[in-house]
Amino acid sequence: MSIKDRSKRVLAGGAAAVGLTLGVAALAGAATSPDQTAPTDPTVESTTAEQDESQDPNLNGSIQTPEDESLSEADEAKALEGLAKISPADAEQAALAAVPGGTVNGAASLENENGSVVYEVDVTDANGQSVEVKVDAGNGDVLDQEAGDSEDEGSEDE
Repeated sequence: MSIKDRSKRVLAGGAAAVGLTLGVAALAGAATSPDQTAPTDPTVESTTAEQDESQDPNLNGSIQTPEDESLSEADEAKALEGLAKISPADAEQAALAAVPGGTVNGAASLENENGSVVYEVDVTDANGQSVEVKVDAGNGDVLDQEAGDSEDEGSEDE
């Protein structure tokens, strides 16, 4: 192999290395850019999507639910009842205080909301709009309010 051929190979290899380095640096910069909304690693992307679904809304109640996915819905409901510190009537009063002039539609129901025990109370506000109020089952604090039925809205967006 001649010196000229070796020089071409070395130059080509060096150019490839520089190109690769610049490409990696550009990707790293893009991944850390504040304008970037989705991670570039597909495994991270799926984990983030799962977190987004399970954390919408992100509620931090005072009572955490046990992580037992083997429970039936009926057994989970019984477990939640045993954990709640306030009554459904107390939850309804907290929801009405958060939605002035509102009326409760149906009974408050206990839910496992992202690992927290909450009451879900459906209230119609003074303007006739439906509001879903999440009340902490431990201390009666209102944790979240959403206009309309969030379950229906979520299925329309997908």
